[in-house]
Amino acid sequence: MTEPQRELSGGEQVNMRVIPAERVRRWMRASAAWLSLQEPERLFPALTQSFIEVLPEIRAAILWLVRASSLQPVAQAGLTMPAALTEQWLKIKLRPGEGVAGLAWQRETTVQQHGEHGYRELQGLAPPHVQATFQAMSDLLPRSLTVTATPLRAGHVLVGVLELIGCDAKALDVEPDDLDMIASIVAAAIRNAQLYDEIRRSNQRLKAFDAVVTSISTAADLPDLVQSVLTVVLELTSARSGALLIFDPAQECLQLSAWRNLDRAVLSSFDQVPVDTSPCAEVVRYGQPAFRPLLSERSEEALLAAGMVEAAYLPLLAGGTVTGVLALFGEVNLNRSLDKDMLMPICNQVGFAIANVRLYEDSQRERRKLHTVVESIAEGVLLCDRHGRLTLANQAAQELLDEAVLSFETPLASIPELYDLRDLDGNPLTPDDLPFTRALRGDTFYDYRLMRRKPDGSERFLSFTGAPAINEQGEVEGAVITLRDITANQKVQRAKDEFLAVAAHELRSPLAAVRSYADLLLRREQQREGDARDLHGLTILTQQVSHMLRLVDNLLDVSRLDAGQFDLQYQTVNLVTLAQQVIDQQRPSAGNRELLLETEAPELWISCDAMRIRQVLTNLLNNALKYSPAGSVVSVRVRSASLPTNNTPAALISVSDQGPGIPASEQERVFQRYYRSPGRRGEGLGLGLYLSREIVQLHGGQIWIESREGQGSTFMVLLPSERPQG
Repeated sequence: MTEPQRELSGGEQVNMRVIPAERVRRWMRASAAWLSLQEPERLFPALTQSFIEVLPEIRAAILWLVRASSLQPVAQAGLTMPAALTEQWLKIKLRPGEGVAGLAWQRETTVQQHGEHGYRELQGLAPPHVQATFQAMSDLLPRSLTVTATPLRAGHVLVGVLELIGCDAKALDVEPDDLDMIASIVAAAIRNAQLYDEIRRSNQRLKAFDAVVTSISTAADLPDLVQSVLTVVLELTSARSGALLIFDPAQECLQLSAWRNLDRAVLSSFDQVPVDTSPCAEVVRYGQPAFRPLLSERSEEALLAAGMVEAAYLPLLAGGTVTGVLALFGEVNLNRSLDKDMLMPICNQVGFAIANVRLYEDSQRERRKLHTVVESIAEGVLLCDRHGRLTLANQAAQELLDEAVLSFETPLASIPELYDLRDLDGNPLTPDDLPFTRALRGDTFYDYRLMRRKPDGSERFLSFTGAPAINEQGEVEGAVITLRDITANQKVQRAKDEFLAVAAHELRSPLAAVRSYADLLLRREQQREGDARDLHGLTILTQQVSHMLRLVDNLLDVSRLDAGQFDLQYQTVNLVTLAQQVIDQQRPSAGNRELLLETEAPELWISCDAMRIRQVLTNLLNNALKYSPAGSVVSVRVRSASLPTNNTPAALISVSDQGPGIPASEQERVFQRYYRSPGRRGEGLGLGLYLSREIVQLHGGQIWIESREGQGSTFMVLLPSERPQG
């Protein structure tokens, strides 16, 4: 006999427990069965049934699981409960310390209660409605009981409590260590089943989501989309019937777009129903789902009559905006069986899909309207993006540019007709002067007249109007150009210019002779101090002949400009003296208007054509007097300045009046040939400002207007001090 055997035989007291081999085999088989069951709906009943089978002294076994901060029953064995009692029992939610199971949960240790007054008395503290359920269960059990509640812990996670109910005479014949070991195996099996169920549900949700996305992506239009989605959702849930309602925010009502297994009586209670009177008003208003029994007072009588009991209304959300409602109807326990974690993402996806379809349909509708409007415009319309790609072109533009098709996103560089443009004299344009280049640069222009030579040698004259497309950040996103054919108008204009030039040449000589004789007669009459009426008549005659001669001279200047024969005779001139001479010359026609000259110094010398600059000052001063009210002041300011382009010395002349002002929309047009502002009084051909601008630009200077309606006008002339090179 070995030494350890001798020590054992020596009679030392060793605490050894003998567990029946049959019970051990039963626990082993039960444990293996638990671990092989992955579905919770199969595992939970098997767990409780195993304890009844392995432990004959156990009358009933109840499995409680921790869910949402409460202890809820999920399975039991040994109790034959009516359906109504089972429904109440499944709704029990215990907090820590309530009932024997709640006490074990709170203490995290096994709790055993003995009593001879029934199951209810052993539960201790519990809410009244729970006590009522416990009393009903007590009626199914003997009066004398022993209740043992053991916490189920898987690692650091407490998953639930196992409650074992036995008769007092046959107390639980399981050692605490053995019970803890069994509880650990039970907890591990429960945790494995829960993890498996989470994975299974996740896979089901992914498949459901994929099915819905597939239905959305393959739908041809909105009705097809909602019908496909509803079919998929009903296949994924236990709902017997359903409907998909689209929210119309303009009409504040719900429109029935798809339905399954609903008769006409039910459909009428949902289609074209105002939101406030619909069964799902709160879902539309607050964007939260509603799971509830059907109610006759919520206009759901037809559903109740069809045998349905519960309803689920889920909002279809697109970024927090409700686009519709998914309504599901079924029998008892519909809402308990619905996987809400699966349905809500699906509803959000459908909500975005509906919103996108609506946006697409709205954009297509607006696009058709825009296309109709643009195509009905007689002028050509062209739009491009910031990268110079064509985004819109109407039929008129294609005809004007002799292009068969101007397709979307065609680069402007690939349209030679937009680059083969010349000015009215036939000179090719630089890239910076092209219409689209100007518009993309940020310029806004009107009636920009250009010429294009067609392949057959003929000329086509086009008038361009353009502007940049500005976004909310003030950035240029593109440009819009309109163009029209002014070839016929230009031919008429040329014929008119030629006629006026010929007429001016023919009229100037006799008019000059008339003015000479009129001046001679006026001087003689003044010397004789004859009749005042004759003197007044001769004065008017002289003034009118001089005015006609100025008009003829303007026409001749225009013809010289068109012929390129407008030559400048440069000389050094004191600009202050020249301005004073022009003012003195205009005083007789100023009436009671006051003429003022403001200068920095008595002399400001520049190199210019004195006669032409005198003509510019005369035109500006005559124009200011023409539109100034009686008793007002017309001021002429002369001061030194510098050119903004190269900072070279220059002279700045400003002529200001107190007239009605010029609207901003007309300020650029007043320098056009023959332009007369609508509704403005005054005589002339509309050539004075046009010639003034041409003369100033030939000198290398600039002329512009600063004016506001009702606050007078100021014409600014900037002339370089030295003769420009070239």
